[in-house]
Amino acid sequence: MMLTGKDIRAHKAKKMGLVDMVVAPQSLQNVAVDIAHQLAEGKLKKRNPKKKSWMNWMIEDTQIGNYAMWQTVEKKVKKSTNGKYPAPNAIIECVKYGMAHPKGMKKYEFERDQFVKLAKTTESESLIGIFEGMTKMKKHNFQVENNVPLNKVAVMGAGLMGAGIAQVTTEKGGYEVILKDRDDTATARGEAYINDNWSKKVKRRHMSQYQYNKNSSNLTLLTDDSPSWERHFGSADMVIEAVFEDLDLKRNIVETIENVTKDHCVFATNTSAIPIADIAKGAKRPENIIGMHYFSPVPSMPLLEIIPHDDTNEYSKATAFEVGTKQGKTCIVVKDVPGFYVNRCLGPFLVEVSAFEYQSPSI
Repeated sequence: MMLTGKDIRAHKAKKMGLVDMVVAPQSLQNVAVDIAHQLAEGKLKKRNPKKKSWMNWMIEDTQIGNYAMWQTVEKKVKKSTNGKYPAPNAIIECVKYGMAHPKGMKKYEFERDQFVKLAKTTESESLIGIFEGMTKMKKHNFQVENNVPLNKVAVMGAGLMGAGIAQVTTEKGGYEVILKDRDDTATARGEAYINDNWSKKVKRRHMSQYQYNKNSSNLTLLTDDSPSWERHFGSADMVIEAVFEDLDLKRNIVETIENVTKDHCVFATNTSAIPIADIAKGAKRPENIIGMHYFSPVPSMPLLEIIPHDDTNEYSKATAFEVGTKQGKTCIVVKDVPGFYVNRCLGPFLVEVSAFEYQSPSI
């Protein structure tokens, strides 16, 4: 709806009178052509827009119904915006004014004036800046020669982070995904996490059963004991590691992966603290190693830090950016410095807050 920004399910929209007919996507063109012919020939009886159900009449045309409706609307808007966004309240006022002045041009003039006021607010300027920044961040300037098509992504570690990365990689990215962990118990937990998220989307009709099945078929689970895991990883174009924050462990994984993957395979490490250059030290192909720092929970958090070290090549940077963007992330490329970007900013904030809390009793 216009106030909440949420989609309305097709059958509910028909029941509310917002649409006249609901058809399957594959039948849309044929039905639309048929309806157009019926309208042209006068065979189709048009729906009377003035005819209301008793519920709509009660809500729209009675004082008690109007009061209850606007109370509910304002309560929901306040809950969604926490009172920080002026636009939803302006929309409410425009609708109220339009209902009170159904004829003439006054309602349009009122809406125009409200729009002008909103366009001058700091909230408008900030939101436009965020939109333009996010749009700009979908493009990169990395010059790549002999670009290799990326079809398969492997994820090491089926914990909360690894499972989340695997989910968005297959669901939004559309890639074939391998999810590997040490044993069946670990991979089962990761699979359960992913399937639970997808099942909720299907239940809420945010995902079709077909898409659920397609995503599931693109996800392959492997363990250390799987006899074919080396062959599967050998066909991967990118490997994303999401294991514990242990430098030796990450270096061992790099060595293992480099022995079974192709020369072009990019190795991305999900770390929040370990320098990427340290992980790449001693590697056979250090130019293919890059940092991709996700935030938890991965399916919900939009930011992705891409951290190349000094020797990372352009192909690896471009690949990380491409995968991250297809995963639905806002990608920022940051230097390989302590804390990268977010944690480097967060540290001074936490210090300042702690100092303020410590001094607050004397204020």
